[in-house]
Amino acid sequence: MKKSIVLFLLLFIYGLTPSLVSISSDVSAAQHTDWKNVAVKETKKRYPLSQVLFAQKIWDNTKKNQTVKQYKVTVREGMKDIGVFVTISYDAKTEKVKKIQVLEEAD
Repeated sequence: MKKSIVLFLLLFIYGLTPSLVSISSDVSAAQHTDWKNVAVKETKKRYPLSQVLFAQKIWDNTKKNQTVKQYKVTVREGMKDIGVFVTISYDAKTEKVKKIQVLEEAD
């Protein structure tokens, strides 16, 4: 209902034809796991009193049915900034987590 109203307004205001307007489906976005959020949650388990400053994907690799992604999450605990590497291994088709490794960056 909302999408059809938005589409109508776009067509009316901008004079666009329906072939020029596309509205993405929420279904496809809901099916994929946001692995960056998983990395942040795993870091917060280890450092519950910390504040997350930054999270970034470092690399990812897919072989056959397994995907491995690594993120660096920077947290602040007190006056100290800590870099944490989170490596997530999961089944590429089902997105079921196989292993999560959390390592603090060496000083």
